[in-house]
Amino acid sequence: MRTRRLCVALLLAAMLAIPSVAAAYVGSLLSVDGGIQGTGNWIADPAGMSFEWEVTLNADNSWHYSYVFVHPEGETSHFILEVSDGFTANEIFNLQGDVGSVEIGEFGVGDPSNPGIPGSMYGIKFDDASGLKTVFSFDSFRIPVWQDFYSKDGVAGAAGINAAWNKGFLPNDTDPTALASNGSYEFHVLAPDSATNPVPEPTTLMLLGSGLLGSLAVFRRRRK
Repeated sequence: MRTRRLCVALLLAAMLAIPSVAAAYVGSLLSVDGGIQGTGNWIADPAGMSFEWEVTLNADNSWHYSYVFVHPEGETSHFILEVSDGFTANEIFNLQGDVGSVEIGEFGVGDPSNPGIPGSMYGIKFDDASGLKTVFSFDSFRIPVWQDFYSKDGVAGAAGINAAWNKGFLPNDTDPTALASNGSYEFHVLAPDSATNPVPEPTTLMLLGSGLLGSLAVFRRRRK
């Protein structure tokens, strides 16, 4: 009886150790508590800024990335979301939202179109959003990891340039390697990696579970 209970316990432990095929992560950063830094009226206005994201696993094992950026005045000239080196335009699909053109490449210090940017980043540049709230989303088979962002508008009068970035975006910084989770990790945001999704498909889980159950049944017959 003790051996049988041990087998059942091992079976349950093995099944619980299998990564879930359903995953969803939500998080946000705010300027009012220092999670978002920047320049101009965007950072000076008491209304502040917010950046929210939701990353969910689709049925086809791709990931759905959804973002909302809110600032107190003007437009969003462009928004850059960091991705891992080697990411290409064909890595994203089902792009939707308040953006015009999309460009993927290296963006960094010294480029007059990115004033105040803390350092260089390889990312997706979403151009020509309008209004105080920018919403965009896309799908990708690349897994979510912790990355940086940068956004700007035009000149805000005497306040300088409206620009924003996450607090964790530092010159020559190394992005965290922690697994994706809810919230924000060290003031970073979730964005696509260069690696594809390692989560097994539901059929794989079913076969593994069936195999373990079959092994347990054989063991019970032998015991009898």
